Amino acid sequence: MNSDQQIWQMFQVGHEPSFKILFERYNQLLFNYGFKFTQDEVIIEDSIQELFVKLWCNRENLSTDVAVKNYLYKAFRRTLVKKIEQSLRRTEVTNSSVDYLPFTIELPHDLTIIRQERAMKIRDRLDQALQQMTARQREIIHLRFFEELPYTDIAEIMGLSTKDTYKLYYRALDSLKKHFSGFSLLVLLYLLNQLRYQ
Repeated sequence: MNSDQQIWQMFQVGHEPSFKILFERYNQLLFNYGFKFTQDEVIIEDSIQELFVKLWCNRENLSTDVAVKNYLYKAFRRTLVKKIEQSLRRTEVTNSSVDYLPFTIELPHDLTIIRQERAMKIRDRLDQALQQMTARQREIIHLRFFEELPYTDIAEIMGLSTKDTYKLYYRALDSLKKHFSGFSLLVLLYLLNQLRYQ
């Protein structure tokens, strides 16, 4: 199968099958990412459609040397946030800062780091800890542990400097550690890695 970079370059010269492959490869991934911000599937699907329409219309002006996944996540996030803010304004919600978008992480039901009789207690504690985080902290946990993106890509997607991305990440871990005082940082990281298997 061709790499993202090869597909991207073919799409840029108007190769429709490559554009279709690009859409099929990222449609569900972007939808899952968008669902962390809002459960309004219409807004998510509209954002994905708008993103890909703009990509096709502007394909000749796009850079050929891009990290495709990073670029798509960043562009999709920008489109989605704009649509959510427009929706909030229509419903007369005045505070539409991205910090107030309810980025959520649903925990898996089968944490295997501990025995079954303790799994639910740990899961509940994780859920409570995640709810205590800011939306941005939950988002960085998602991008780091679900999407396995490097900090530089996360920084670009979230509109942060790399330094601020590290700070946000470690603040998120500190928030978790407050709820898991008896656990080492390595155990917390292991717990977070289990979140991707849901």
